[in-house]
Amino acid sequence: MVTVSSIRMSLLDGVGHIGWWGLSPSQDLTTYCKHNKGGAPLRILCVGANDLRHVIEMMCSNREVEVYVMETNLEQYCRHILLLSVLLQPPSCMGLQEKTELYLDLYGNSLVRSASSKFVLNSASSFIRMVTDEDYQQEVLPMLDLSLLKYKERDFIEGIFKFWGATDAKSKEAFPIDKFWDGRVRSYLGTRYDAGKNVYDMDFSMKLKERATLLDSREYATWRQTGVGFEVRDGVYDTPNRTLCSGIIKMIGGSKRLARGYWGDIVCSPYLTHGIFSPLKSMYEVRNRINVRTASEVAEHNLLSLIYQINTGHKYNKPPKPDRFSFAGNDKGEPTSATLEEVAEEDEEEKEEEEKKDDDKTVEITQKVENANISGGRRKKLTLMELDKPKSNVTVRLLPLGTMDQLPKKENLLKSFDLIYLSSSQVSYFTPELTALLRDDANLLIENVKFITPLTKDQEKGYLPKIRDMATKAKCELLGSNDEMNNNFHLSFHRVD
Repeated sequence: MVTVSSIRMSLLDGVGHIGWWGLSPSQDLTTYCKHNKGGAPLRILCVGANDLRHVIEMMCSNREVEVYVMETNLEQYCRHILLLSVLLQPPSCMGLQEKTELYLDLYGNSLVRSASSKFVLNSASSFIRMVTDEDYQQEVLPMLDLSLLKYKERDFIEGIFKFWGATDAKSKEAFPIDKFWDGRVRSYLGTRYDAGKNVYDMDFSMKLKERATLLDSREYATWRQTGVGFEVRDGVYDTPNRTLCSGIIKMIGGSKRLARGYWGDIVCSPYLTHGIFSPLKSMYEVRNRINVRTASEVAEHNLLSLIYQINTGHKYNKPPKPDRFSFAGNDKGEPTSATLEEVAEEDEEEKEEEEKKDDDKTVEITQKVENANISGGRRKKLTLMELDKPKSNVTVRLLPLGTMDQLPKKENLLKSFDLIYLSSSQVSYFTPELTALLRDDANLLIENVKFITPLTKDQEKGYLPKIRDMATKAKCELLGSNDEMNNNFHLSFHRVD
């Protein structure tokens, strides 16, 4: 018999005790919301999403949204703060490409470039002040609301940021993630460890090849072996990514102790969130039965497009970078793209054009600063960075851990949510008490398990019937047929009374 607990146990060995990234592609959750009475902000509850991939998509929408986020570990909240700060760096301080590369490096790599590690090290003190000084936090990152967190949780988060900002941040001895990663792989594979490459290829062929067509087997195997998934820039990836450090309680020497290490995913990959789906048909091109684009390239373009839209409010219309076969030539030996000289000239022209735009933008922003400060009555002078910082239509409210059972007891939250999102590891919360938080005829989304590699076929087949039984008890019904739902990223339900 397939139970939610049996699925959860299957996840712990490979997917881990803590999720650093989601197990399904990012989506704009506002498209599932029906209500927007009086122009009031939409209210969405996200439980166990592991990251803010859906929030990033919603930041590109035109709707005001309040997102209540609940995770299972405070380390995840720290990562949310870090990655949001990367996304909202003022364009005058960090360029579009640099921002994209930094985000992917910190998001999905066990070992990062020294520049990325330095960013975390230099930002740690600011993050600590954000947690301890609400006024400062609202000034630096106003889209984030930490007021609902408990004081002891804030203290714990402060301790995590202090670990990130320790002076030995570049030292592998402080957090030897390469050893932790290898230890997890050895434990998971057991006697199959020496045949690891064959295991990775089998997992890819049996589970991911048909469902994540943009994922390359060699790329996936490299990540399974090393934990480095995004090498979007030539460089040395040798510094431990401290943001992936967490602790769990384990039996050591006959007593329970806190074991610090890497306890995240080692089987599914960070490519699932931004790298296996694209609105561009050119991304799906195949030559000689090989994908023209890798999942990391797709993720880079997708994320770059989202960040551009967040910064400017306009869609990113530029074509993606040349693919890896651009200069290989076609069957007749003719070049499939421009020559190196033509590309160099085009790059130079684009660089000059971008510099001109940057100069114009700097003049425009500087004028805004002067006008705002000249207007009088200001206690504090505005800086260029403050006016240049991207504005957000989304407010993210972090909820205290383990308080899901208390939410239905709060009268101000009853029938107040336009959408509830549950990850596949949090479906046990799908109860009548939870659906009481939904507005009349609102929707509830549950993450599908089609990309979770460790699950057996029986566990995967038994997932939807089990969720439907829970939906019946919660007075919800499935939207669409069984076949449609099995092929979707999420299972969609709506409340019926």
